[in-house]
Amino acid sequence: MKIDIKNLSLDELKTELEAIGAEPYRSAQIMRWLYKVGVKSFDEMTDLPEDLRARLKAKFHITHLVVSDLKRSSSDGTTKYLFKLEDSNTIETVFLPEKARATICLSSQVGCKCMCSFCASTPFGFVRNLKSSEILDEVIVVRQKNQSASITNLVFMGIGEPFDNYDNVLRAIRILNDKDAFNVGARKITISTCGIIPGIERLKGEGLQVELSVSLHSAINDVRSRLVPMNKKYPIKELIASCKEYTRVTNRVITFEYVLIKDVNCSKIDADELVKLLKGMKCKVNTISYNRITKEYAKPAAKDVSDFMRVLKESGINATHRRSKGEDIDAACGQLRIARL
Repeated sequence: MKIDIKNLSLDELKTELEAIGAEPYRSAQIMRWLYKVGVKSFDEMTDLPEDLRARLKAKFHITHLVVSDLKRSSSDGTTKYLFKLEDSNTIETVFLPEKARATICLSSQVGCKCMCSFCASTPFGFVRNLKSSEILDEVIVVRQKNQSASITNLVFMGIGEPFDNYDNVLRAIRILNDKDAFNVGARKITISTCGIIPGIERLKGEGLQVELSVSLHSAINDVRSRLVPMNKKYPIKELIASCKEYTRVTNRVITFEYVLIKDVNCSKIDADELVKLLKGMKCKVNTISYNRITKEYAKPAAKDVSDFMRVLKESGINATHRRSKGEDIDAACGQLRIARL
């Protein structure tokens, strides 16, 4: 079976090239063709000798995703891509253009095991992890489809739990950060987790200055367990202790994501408990109003949102309320799912 070349790190690529008698400097050329140009075949690598291209074709395979569908928001330009993978599974990836930045929201799995009760992916269950090559292909294709925009930020906030696919996600991030590949600054890459403590523990030792985002959604243990079942395995007390240690070791700010849901987690009591939990911690809070997915939950009233935010800000918590983007095309927070072709 041929090797998926985009699953190789730079060092691994050099080793494989050495095994077929190629000079080490060829690795930088190949990285440029794969990631800066985004070729789909070795024949397109025109500055490589023909005999080397033949050896590469004999040993390696270049993955690529197929765009099966796309939807573009009429209100804010957000675009959602439905990608068909080589095994016919599907994922969704979102491009979010703004005046000063352009962000790609990446999926890391086909489906998800976490079963968060407000997430559209939950009913479909888990199928498999994405390979690092497939994650990289999300970026390549979206970039090619939006050549007038300079991609500034990458966020692992699409389908799946990144820390449940830790090795492939980190392998992809190192290539995304590599100057010979995508050259995206580490601080422009965000990993979002629902609170997988072993993943947080591993990340703090990686030496990467990526941003870490934790989906909190409640400071009350029973409420969070209802919203995020993973809380039963990694309860709030243990999660916050891990987050505090992460900030101590890395000196990085953690962002806590908080979806405000009517009559569930946005009362004054909820806000007060959140302040108690995070007071004095090196963190910020991003809130967003619930995007309608199931009949079980509803979007909060504007006054409930403003009252909740007032409690946080008056208590010294660095907090922002984000506006949903792409809601009209089911591309907003929590709305991505496994589409059926």
